[in-house]
Amino acid sequence: MSSEILYSEILEQFTHATTKEDKINILRRNDDPRFRFFLELALNPNVEWEINLPHMYRPSVEPAGLNYAYLDTEMPKMYRFIKNHPNRPQGFTAEKTTSQLQVILEALHKDEAAILAQLVQGKFKLKGLTPALVKEAFPGINL
Repeated sequence: MSSEILYSEILEQFTHATTKEDKINILRRNDDPRFRFFLELALNPNVEWEINLPHMYRPSVEPAGLNYAYLDTEMPKMYRFIKNHPNRPQGFTAEKTTSQLQVILEALHKDEAAILAQLVQGKFKLKGLTPALVKEAFPGINL
């Protein structure tokens, strides 16, 4: 997968799929290590975020596909915001990383920024997107 399709678009397709098989096919069609990591962060109850959501950020006004950043390309860097992640730099605190998160949120398409904001608050939910379904689509995923 590449930034040809936004995660918000994948999740919209997922939402509109009517059967379990269709939902699984949408996940598999967009299979990529970064997308799997997103799913792990969204569904693994052991992920603890250590980040404060910025009080104010300006959602991007650029049309989809013309943004400065994409969730797809930001996923490998999300470890910076996860409590006790082995790759998290020493001294990173929620306060220090809030400004980094603000930059990312403002560079993403507004729909992807909303997904990321929900994700780091531990509030990301999507009807039908369950650990069991994702494990069926991707056996061995860390959930």
